[in-house]
Amino acid sequence: MVRLELDQVVMRRMKEDDIEMVKALVKITIPRSTGVLGSSRPYWDYVGSSYRGTEDETLQNPYCRISGKTSVTKKPRRRIAPKDKDKDLSTENVTPEREQEAGQVWVADCDGDILGCIFRESEKRANIRRICRLVTGCWYRREGLGRLLVQSLEQRESEGGTHRVYAHVPYPSKLGEAFFRKLGYRQFEEGTDEEEDDKEERKLETPERGFLGYPLTKVFYKDL
Repeated sequence: MVRLELDQVVMRRMKEDDIEMVKALVKITIPRSTGVLGSSRPYWDYVGSSYRGTEDETLQNPYCRISGKTSVTKKPRRRIAPKDKDKDLSTENVTPEREQEAGQVWVADCDGDILGCIFRESEKRANIRRICRLVTGCWYRREGLGRLLVQSLEQRESEGGTHRVYAHVPYPSKLGEAFFRKLGYRQFEEGTDEEEDDKEERKLETPERGFLGYPLTKVFYKDL
């Protein structure tokens, strides 16, 4: 394990230059992953979800307020060369509609290295958001990085009017379940008394299912 100073982490939107590094991080961490669990589509539009602003769009890092330090994004130390078929990514036509549909990827940047990332699906329903992938590098686990990414994104969404966040956890994943439960998430339980609104939500937010209908994810939620 590597000791990580969380007040030095910058959480910013993924850019096109980050795509190959994010893909490599996801592939190493989830080598058997196909598509994006919890997402309504079988693949992620990395180009469409890339940030194109001139100034970095960032999430608040509460550890900076505690330590009094200011985290700064530095130039990356290394880049992974794109594959031949991806060399002309910047020439793709990315319309506002495509950006809206693609969703967002936020990366944890420390001294120019991407240590983790969180995927937030596009806004399908008003004031409802869905986390469909959370990845941290193997050297930086149990350092609070995953919790920092989730809670910082929750804060941003809450300030924007979001009142509920969903997280689809791969089934079975005891570690993922325990992680989100510690952050205050609850699983949609079958056979329990629910409010009418939750019954309607259950119809809209269902676990992904694979061959013969076996569940691939468990649905967790948190009211902000």
